Amino acid sequence: MSTTYLFQIMRRSLLTTFVTGVFCLANVSAGSLAVPSADKKVTITLELKDGWKTEPTKDGGMTIDIPRSGVHIQVWALSQATVEDAAKEVAELIKGQVTKFTVTASKEIRVADAEARQLTGTGEEADDSDPSNAEVYLFTVEGKVFMVCAHGEGDGTVKNREILTALLASVKKS
Repeated sequence: MSTTYLFQIMRRSLLTTFVTGVFCLANVSAGSLAVPSADKKVTITLELKDGWKTEPTKDGGMTIDIPRSGVHIQVWALSQATVEDAAKEVAELIKGQVTKFTVTASKEIRVADAEARQLTGTGEEADDSDPSNAEVYLFTVEGKVFMVCAHGEGDGTVKNREILTALLASVKKS
């Protein structure tokens, strides 16, 4: 092998390593989303990845936009006293995003080192009435109830479960 050929291989390898490093850095948390409780006594933070955007919703929540993911995520602070109270009202609570929501499964999980509930179900997107699947996560931090709703057409939430799991794992009291 010639020295020139070996140099070209090394240069490609270094370029590949550099590009891989850039993509890995793109997955490093780019910031936090702070969400105060309904009574403003407790604030939680959720870690966001580079490229994710946030904007307030009309109903007092925050939307997390994850480009090209096929999933829509909203976060709300709720005034309900318990997760159980919120679970009873979940269809009403998310109607600005998903209408006709019917819970098909309920699962106990943990969020922010506390017991939480994941409600999975179907409904229709509020903006265009397309069939939608949704996962709603209800949890408390220092006795204050919060909700994350992830929804999308088809299996958008299932395809993005890894993102949702990481987002929920990042929840902490600030």
